[in-house]
Amino acid sequence: MILWSILVGLVICIVIGLPISFGLAAISLFIFFYADYSLSPIVAQAVNGLDSFPLLAIPLFILVGEVMSQGGIAKRLVRLASALVGFIAGGLGQVAVLTSMFFGGISGSAVADASAVGSMMIEPMKQHRYSGSLATAIVVAASVVGIIIPPSIPMILFGVVTNTSISELFMAGIVPGVLITLGLAVTTFLQARKTGKGQPFDIRELWLALKESVLALLLPVIIVGGILSGVFTPTESAAVALIYAIVVSMFVYRSLTLKRFFRLCITTGRLTGVVMLLLAFASVLAWLLTANMIPQQLVVSLSAITENKLLLLLLLSLFLLVVGFFMDLTPAMVVLAPLMTPVVVKLGIDPVYFGVLMSFILGLGLITPPVGTVLYVGCGVGRVGMEQLVKSLLPFYLTLLLLLAAFLIFPGLILWYQ
Repeated sequence: MILWSILVGLVICIVIGLPISFGLAAISLFIFFYADYSLSPIVAQAVNGLDSFPLLAIPLFILVGEVMSQGGIAKRLVRLASALVGFIAGGLGQVAVLTSMFFGGISGSAVADASAVGSMMIEPMKQHRYSGSLATAIVVAASVVGIIIPPSIPMILFGVVTNTSISELFMAGIVPGVLITLGLAVTTFLQARKTGKGQPFDIRELWLALKESVLALLLPVIIVGGILSGVFTPTESAAVALIYAIVVSMFVYRSLTLKRFFRLCITTGRLTGVVMLLLAFASVLAWLLTANMIPQQLVVSLSAITENKLLLLLLLSLFLLVVGFFMDLTPAMVVLAPLMTPVVVKLGIDPVYFGVLMSFILGLGLITPPVGTVLYVGCGVGRVGMEQLVKSLLPFYLTLLLLLAAFLIFPGLILWYQ
């Protein structure tokens, strides 16, 4: 009854357009009243869900991405990417893909990735014979790298709600992130060949771009290197990265003012508030599910269907793909991860592997209609229609699905570090 109440309630929220966080609160109250529970655990579990040190990394990484975009760091990464791959056929498209990997290695957000890279790359691509829809499709598809390559906000959420090591999740995301970048680069090459080559390769420009962007490149090195070496935790790495980004943007590049920084803090606070409200009520539902042994019941039900790990993962992947069509990544992650992870762990699947896989699959939902957040960002930045954009995205969807199949068949691509 409880599981069906949650699923039906979520469907109703999506249909009527009610914010998911409010919907989760309403569903929780309904279940508590229907089951005649005391209401006191609602507040206690909501507070407990937010009482987690790793969650502090989310606003810090969001603010790092904002500072990077407004403080001149992103522009220098674009110049470096252009010098590295701008001479290849469809050169500017390759630049957009590589820049997304650089940017994702700092912000951890697909939306921030698409917004920042799109604002810098889409218009230049249009001026070099790219159609508006193709230029936007390249940026939108490449934004998926931002939630796989470390750091990753979805992986932080997964780690918090399932008590999985965030450091291991970040480490597991490195190889898949690089593979996704390469796959999208190949697709871009095939789709954008008619645009011809970009600028000729210039070793002097590469040297100048590298020299100019060396401080920007140190940022992902600090984040990932510090975590993997054990010098600091993911949360501490976010704080260090923010201080570094502020110092570089304000005092070295001098492209970020104190007034603009305060505005970025306000924007970050609003985004963080949305995530935290959602996580608070999702924690209440997670408590209800655990108290009523719903995960254990799911293990029994799924075991009756199949005990084959690959088939089970395929079924869960298809379910998550469908969920991604109708629900944004953050609510899907905080609602479904606590429900699914005990099931896959009970059947012998590594939670780190499942966390990366779940982040990737729900990330695909960000670029698919009808509610793909990054799609709407792309339409706004690229000034193209949804139908045109989705049509241009079809080859990229195919590439990403092939990569998903590879991750399912070869788990070692994700668990490479073990």
